Amino acid sequence: MIAGESLNHAVVRSSTTDGGLRGALLLLGLLLAACDDSRPTGASESEVGQAGSAAPATSEAAHPTTVEPVSEPPTGVVPTATGGTPSGALGAIHAIERYGAKDSARIVVALSQPVSYELGELPAADGKGPRLFIDLPGVSWDGPVKLPVGGIVNQIRTGEREGGTRLVLDLNRAVRKRIFYLPEPFRLVLDISSETGTSDTRRNPREISRVVLDPGHGGHDPGAIGASGLQEKDVALDVAQRAAPLIARELGISTLLTRDYDDYVALDERVAKANAFGADLFISIHCNASPSPDSHGVMTFVLDSAPDGIAEQVAARENHGSASAAKHFAHAMREVMDTDSVQTSVRFAKLLQRASLASLQPNYTSVVDGGVRRAGFYVLAGAHMPAVLFEASFISHPAEEQRLDSTEYRQRLADALVNAIRAYRAGAEG
Repeated sequence: MIAGESLNHAVVRSSTTDGGLRGALLLLGLLLAACDDSRPTGASESEVGQAGSAAPATSEAAHPTTVEPVSEPPTGVVPTATGGTPSGALGAIHAIERYGAKDSARIVVALSQPVSYELGELPAADGKGPRLFIDLPGVSWDGPVKLPVGGIVNQIRTGEREGGTRLVLDLNRAVRKRIFYLPEPFRLVLDISSETGTSDTRRNPREISRVVLDPGHGGHDPGAIGASGLQEKDVALDVAQRAAPLIARELGISTLLTRDYDDYVALDERVAKANAFGADLFISIHCNASPSPDSHGVMTFVLDSAPDGIAEQVAARENHGSASAAKHFAHAMREVMDTDSVQTSVRFAKLLQRASLASLQPNYTSVVDGGVRRAGFYVLAGAHMPAVLFEASFISHPAEEQRLDSTEYRQRLADALVNAIRAYRAGAEG
């Protein structure tokens, strides 16, 4: 049974917890922190305006996980996608998206160009709670002075500071924080979580109580389109909707869909939903595509860097950006991601590949193993849990498009997801 909830997603609640071992899955923590905790610059919050109109906040579900703290201040210049630095020209904030939850939040600052920034904190004092700030020298903001958020972040206040803009986040308690950036278009992403609770790295890696399935694309974004007109967004949603009740019924695992209808969900918002849900696993479901109609097979991706031109092209398509931006982003993330977390993700991806081939090949002998690949997928950035992107088959391949249009093939893909999760929980290795 799928019960609709807020934020246009659905949660399938677990019921029974039985079922025999079908296949494979494992992965633990692409816990990403492109930058880290910061020291205050000594500026007072009084430098930020106190009045102004409020804009509606972007909402988020509750029950997120926690993030490990980091210690070095993230100050300096953010490199561009080509490895250069900003020219010093004035930039502008286009939007400030807010995804607030009880114990976590994600703030996304969309900018006109790569910029310098500094993240810092102001401790609780004089009856005021703790605050975080982001200083953006040479950057303007013409929007509201106050932006409500909700949950762990009460509001964001904005104001001018030394020829730039300061964003101040009013918190209701002490938090852990991570900041990183996404190129094309350039965005700063600040992830916040409560300091209480069990951290990702200390959680039992075999324990799964919540899973998030992320059907790619949706709404005005059809994803890849096959020669006969089959759209990636429709296949991804159908596979997710088939898998979710099986995961709940057979495995006893509550499952959330980032979208349960044909609507658009921004890449930044998808992992924010998973973090707020407190997911133990995040699987983004897609169909692959290639300019060559001969390309076919099943692939699974993790967020990491590797000299793989094919993976970079796939990431560029899913990111709606360039291959060079995907490559640069992957390298930047590689510098800050924990090696053990990456390797755990790779092990899970191998199990998901194995489960997929075991489900498909008995009836479709031509299905090939495209392997586990690494690339800079924006949708996986900032996940507090194991996160992979699954390319089910090539919608650009005539035979595979025909298969993807069939209920039997889609059901076998859904079965593979269930089998993989079951195998992971049973302790299988990749």
